[in-house]
Amino acid sequence: MHLIKVSAINSTNSFARELLKENSQLPLTCIVAKKQLQGRGQRGTSWDAEEGKNLTFSVFLPRPKINPAHQFLLSATVATSLLTALKSFLLPRLKIKWPNDILSANQKVAGILIENILAEGKVVGSIIGVGLNVNQKNFQNLPQAASMSTVTGQEFELDEVLKVILKELESGFAELSEENSEAILSAYKNDLFRRLIPSTFKYPDGQLFTGMILDVTPAGKLLVQKDEEETAEFDLKEVSLCY
Repeated sequence: MHLIKVSAINSTNSFARELLKENSQLPLTCIVAKKQLQGRGQRGTSWDAEEGKNLTFSVFLPRPKINPAHQFLLSATVATSLLTALKSFLLPRLKIKWPNDILSANQKVAGILIENILAEGKVVGSIIGVGLNVNQKNFQNLPQAASMSTVTGQEFELDEVLKVILKELESGFAELSEENSEAILSAYKNDLFRRLIPSTFKYPDGQLFTGMILDVTPAGKLLVQKDEEETAEFDLKEVSLCY
């Protein structure tokens, strides 16, 4: 994997897009920034990271072996690969919060933002943005945020953490295909936060309900049992899990 290190840029995902404009044959490439000025997360949120304490990077994956209807296979692959990498650093109680946040001890340590590039009905490339809290200690007004350091009490070498993550991502990409969809989704569901546990969910209008996560569909929708007779499927913007 090609590795590009930059000092301060607006967004590693945006930087990857600019590289792709300059080189349509861009190979598997990682762009890691010392500081992101406009890092983005899911649902239009921002990702704030203290300079020099965390990892903010994007990986460009050319021609992933998935069709547009099964883009979630890539999301599941990235989430499980990142989780596997973090397990090697002995973070406690690692889980994936749907769709692809990484939690340790019920606190968010990493977020993933994937932008797929479509052309002629195919996924011709994917830009995978990752924000990982590594050595940051303070998270003002973010009570659910944590870092590798706060959950383990240790300090970590950023380059070593990145090396392990990129190795796991490359392994995941090698296994990414429609034929492996059952194994990919099974691995994802095995590490899914609060699966088969009664939980509280919130609609966009603020209304709450109690349900239980049963499964995730191949399209990435959350299958929730709302009562003994009713189950419902939810897309990303249709419901959020309270924890």
